[in-house]
Amino acid sequence: MKTKTIGSLIVLLAIATTVASAPSAFAEHSMNAVVENAPGSGVPGCEDTNECFLPATVTIGVGGMVEFVNSDNAAHTSTAGTPADGPSGAWDSSLVMVNMSYTTPALEAAGEYPYFCMVHPWMTGLVIVEEHVEE
Repeated sequence: MKTKTIGSLIVLLAIATTVASAPSAFAEHSMNAVVENAPGSGVPGCEDTNECFLPATVTIGVGGMVEFVNSDNAAHTSTAGTPADGPSGAWDSSLVMVNMSYTTPALEAAGEYPYFCMVHPWMTGLVIVEEHVEE
């Protein structure tokens, strides 16, 4: 009886180890990121140090998403595109109120996605989406 119990525990441990390690095998494919609006970013000045969005540049895997958290005291947007060229259409949060957040749709194409706040166009950042690289 003890041998059967020990054998069962070993099998359960092997299964648990496999399940626990499986998500990390796919983490690069669907890695997500969180970006915060810097406190006070609704007033010009943060662009001098590229600290309007924290962090200003994030890298995710194909299929990943970015959550934009508004921890500032003003409403903001996260809009794919640039202030000069306008929205690109990849995503647009509309107004994100204080203490609220917005998550982009899954970004399925590798590339660089500049973004900005339509209310405060000095606030800019970049999302880099990379293909999964087999090792």
